Formats: sequence, C-alpha cells, structure tokens
Amino acid sequence: MKNNKANATKPEAELDDPLSPEKFVRTITELGVMLATIYDRRTGLTRNQTRIVIELLERDGQTQTELANALAIHKVSVGIYVGELEALGLVERRNHPTDGRAKCIWVSPLLHANKHIGRDHYAAIHGAAIDGIADKDYITMLKCMEKMYENLKALDARETAGK
Repeated sequence: MKNNKANATKPEAELDDPLSPEKFVRTITELGVMLATIYDRRTGLTRNQTRIVIELLERDGQTQTELANALAIHKVSVGIYVGELEALGLVERRNHPTDGRAKCIWVSPLLHANKHIGRDHYAAIHGAAIDGIADKDYITMLKCMEKMYENLKALDARETAGK
C-alpha cells in the first residue's frame, strides 16, 4: 500500500505557485475584501448598500426585483438593504409610474448632493492601490482582467444554455 500522504500537496505550496488556481482565487478575493473593507470604513455603508447605490446611480428608479436581478442578490435581502439606505435618507421608494402595486427605488437628493464624497473615496483608494505600479503594467493587468471576465461570461453562457 502506498503512502498517499507523501503525494499530497500542502496548501501553502499551492499558494506559492503563482500559476495555481488557489493563488489566483486567494489573491483576487483578498484584494476585493481589502477594497471593500477600506471603502466601507470610510463611508459607513456596507458592501451591498454600496452596490445598490452604485446600481441606482447608473440606472435610477428600479424596482426591488430589478435591483435583485441586476446585483444577483435575493429580493428579500435587497429590501432590507434598501430599507437601511432609506433610513439614512439616501434612497426613496416611490410609486411605479405604470404599475400601481409596485414601488421604484430612487436616489435621494441628499445622495445626489453628496455622491462626490464616495467618488473621492474611490479615487483615493485607487491611488493607494496602484501606487508603485507602472502605467503599462496597470493597463496590462486591466486588459487581462477584462479578458478573464469575458472568458468567464462565455463559460457561464455555455453552462446555463438551455436552462
């Protein structure tokens, strides 16, 4: 009987390999968590509250269902986050223009007047994140990330085709 323990790789070894899937997942996850942690701390909003605000700034007046679909968050959770944002005075629920049973969520005048603060935080965090990275390397990284995104979109389409 062979000793399988001798052939098992240690997780640390996989993280040391720059081409391992584990290194990729850990790095991209940790980067996202760090970006969210710093932004959340500076704004006082949670990650999902921020996602809703960003989505509404891009396409204001969505229903709770439309927001849930756009952000891939459960509709009930969106309702909770919107309620929190409404309590902060950042969004408003208004009657749907054509469906009297539905409500649409709109960015409030308070948020519109202060959205530059969030953008300033993003700009400062971005500047800190890319400090010491050459422009050409940064552009290459963005192109690679865009290509990975397109590859994963294609994989998702293949896997969900016909469902």
